[in-house]
Amino acid sequence: MKRNRKILAIVSSAALVGAVVLLFLMKSEKAGRYAVYIGGYGKAAVRCVFNANTYDLGVVGDFKALNPSYLALSSSEGRIYGVNETGRSSGVWGYGNSTLEQSLGTMGDRGSDPCFITCFRGHLFTANYGKGGVSVFPLDTSGRIKAPVQIINFVSDNHKAKVSRSHMVKFVTGKKSKNDYILVSDKGLDGIHIMRVGEDTSSYPSGNLLSGKALRLYRCDSAFVGVPEGYGPRHMELSKDGKFMYLLCETSGRIIVYSIRESGGNIVLRQLQDVVCDYENNKASADIHLSPDGRFLYASNRRGKDGIAIFKVDEDGLISRIAYQVTDQWPRSFAITPDGEFMFVCCQKDKCVQVFRIDQSSGYLINTGKKLAFPDFEPSCVIVGKV
Repeated sequence: MKRNRKILAIVSSAALVGAVVLLFLMKSEKAGRYAVYIGGYGKAAVRCVFNANTYDLGVVGDFKALNPSYLALSSSEGRIYGVNETGRSSGVWGYGNSTLEQSLGTMGDRGSDPCFITCFRGHLFTANYGKGGVSVFPLDTSGRIKAPVQIINFVSDNHKAKVSRSHMVKFVTGKKSKNDYILVSDKGLDGIHIMRVGEDTSSYPSGNLLSGKALRLYRCDSAFVGVPEGYGPRHMELSKDGKFMYLLCETSGRIIVYSIRESGGNIVLRQLQDVVCDYENNKASADIHLSPDGRFLYASNRRGKDGIAIFKVDEDGLISRIAYQVTDQWPRSFAITPDGEFMFVCCQKDKCVQVFRIDQSSGYLINTGKKLAFPDFEPSCVIVGKV
């Protein structure tokens, strides 16, 4: 009897160890996989799964949409939204991420031709390249897209023959007031538009929207911050503490570093640094991101010596270039996994997405040799989510 109890104890212990090992393996497998969403120029955006153990990136489904050149995830609700960059028929669309089939509707934007989209407080905000401006789309309680509550078209500078070309939006929250502000980079007008985010209950009754009330943009006193003529502001990145902003300028191939502060209901940007990003002067810099720990800054450059410029970030927010990683042709958007281990780079003209490892001690990129190639799709946007 005692012997049987001893055997039973051994078996039970072995089963417990086996269960722990299985649980560990299950957690490791889940932790080593990411959902990767790719938008671009073609007939659909695609959903992929990345395996961090094998570096394989495989397509598991798609979202039917014409020229879905930029995407955004609403992570808390598990939905994906995107733009249609299609001229007069341009607009936005959405899908329930869990099924890849549950449409959340489409909505036109009067031919604004959006090139960027993001989710913020139950709304979609787009930067409109075609007409130069911003559109605000509320979402209802099920995540469906409603008609825009606001479409702002920035006034072009006819005197200087400049046409507004909005490229990206970023949100900043005031440290003391907790007011929300939006920054809009304008490649055509060489500057950044600044507006305050407020509420507007006149367009939609309270309660049937995801955020309860519709949002609206209001002009600030610090409405526009200019950059040197011909710089062409494109994409922005903010430090985690919100103290610094990094502005990548497309047509000059330079990065401007700003400090950020709030004063009297305005966001004040003070230039700290102006650094060369593209030494080849190819006038086609594209995307910019910080590593998750904020120690390194990356920026993509197209046309000529295509690749990713790598910068070290000091405690005072200033940057210094430390390396350059060559990529396939025309690197546009890129994304970094939340753990800082991998980078996915959209190489538009080579119709592929490359996979790089990141050496987190040095910030350098290591080409894994893995890539996802497409026969008739030009990738222009990549974002990372949970499996």
